[in-house]
Amino acid sequence: MAPEVTSSPDSSMVIKLTLDAFTAEKLLVTKPRTLPAATFCALLIEQALDKPTTLAERTEGSEASTSSLLDNTNKEKQSIKAVSAKKKRGRPAYSEEFKAFWNVYQSASHKATSQSKNKAFEQWKVALQEESPERLSEAARRAVEAINRALTNEEWCAPLPDAFRWLRDERYAVFLENHQTSGPRVIDGITVID
Repeated sequence: MAPEVTSSPDSSMVIKLTLDAFTAEKLLVTKPRTLPAATFCALLIEQALDKPTTLAERTEGSEASTSSLLDNTNKEKQSIKAVSAKKKRGRPAYSEEFKAFWNVYQSASHKATSQSKNKAFEQWKVALQEESPERLSEAARRAVEAINRALTNEEWCAPLPDAFRWLRDERYAVFLENHQTSGPRVIDGITVID
């Protein structure tokens, strides 16, 4: 390995290293896929410099120190995997009321194809601040019935949006209103049907 040192305009130092094939292969085998080779090499050098050793220890046990560096790198790779595994979200624990709502909403034959259950559950919790779970499920049932009735009568109807948007935009409110159909009225002797 023959390092070539140059300086860059931003006062950092650029070092170019040439590695033999065996060392380069070892480096590439242990390098995490997420890191570029240059970054990985910089981390290895930083680890080596942070560990206080004498010059005799470095030259005498260069093979041993390389393997200890690689062991440290493998430990770091495992800790990176553990952290990334923690970042992955598990399925939330859906309440029974939400599951009932979700099943009713998904029974609509004319709805948006992209349904996000996790987002819908988050909006469900927000909507519960305004409405009870029973009323939200009832609104979903009425919305599905309205869609199915329109399709049966071969009428045009807009598809139900993603459940998350339906809850977020409070589209359930229309289905919770008590609409009373009025019968025919008589005005000045004339029967008017609304």
